Amino acid sequence: MLKWCPYCQHFLGETPDYRNLSITHGVCAACAPAALSFSESHLALAESLRDVQQRLFEAGLSGNLEAAEDVIDGAVAARIRAVDILIGIIAPMLYKIGEGWKRGAVSVAEEHRFTAFCEGLFESIAARVGLVSDACTAQRGASEVIVINAPGNTHTLAARILSLWLTYKGTPVRLIREWESHEELLALIRHTEPRLLLVSMALAEQLPGVVAIAERVAQLPTSKRPRVVVGGYAIKAGLVATIPGADLVRDISSL
Repeated sequence: MLKWCPYCQHFLGETPDYRNLSITHGVCAACAPAALSFSESHLALAESLRDVQQRLFEAGLSGNLEAAEDVIDGAVAARIRAVDILIGIIAPMLYKIGEGWKRGAVSVAEEHRFTAFCEGLFESIAARVGLVSDACTAQRGASEVIVINAPGNTHTLAARILSLWLTYKGTPVRLIREWESHEELLALIRHTEPRLLLVSMALAEQLPGVVAIAERVAQLPTSKRPRVVVGGYAIKAGLVATIPGADLVRDISSL
């Protein structure tokens, strides 16, 4: 479930059941001291978020980016942050369409159209929050987090969403779209000394490549070794339960 704070209207993260993408309530740490009651206005916010979620999904199915922009305009006017819409509604929609594809309810063409639609929204929201969508790829020097796709994962949007969200939070991020070898990746890790290596894994078939990455990182000296964290559709859907040397996360907002 997708947890939002009804007081400040910020996305808090996901909570079990992770396959259930309905909106639920929670109170963030900043709002907790003043959160004395749950009013009708808070219930109205929850309903408005569900409406935003449904309308964006319907716009995505038809590829109607203009309609989606109108929905986001209204949400922002209601003091819902665009970056929270990105991580708390659009990113989960990718999971939902992936589930539809897996069941055969969504065709490959429909999945591609929906992904292109989400790409357009991503670029729009990146502009709204004042960030260049790929700015994190150009960072130099130390990076607290490195984000990569699992070998064989050609869907870059989830990794880009995560990178943009972390950048918005003030976390130095380096998004690596392509890397030629383990040696190249390990050299970058040695140079930048990241705290985390985040791997986006879409399918269970990508497991051997992720295992190989975790094994190579484990060979680094302790002082140069980041924590390897794996997320993505394969993890959220429960297609992969464990990876030696890596932590699996279903809720990327917990990072």
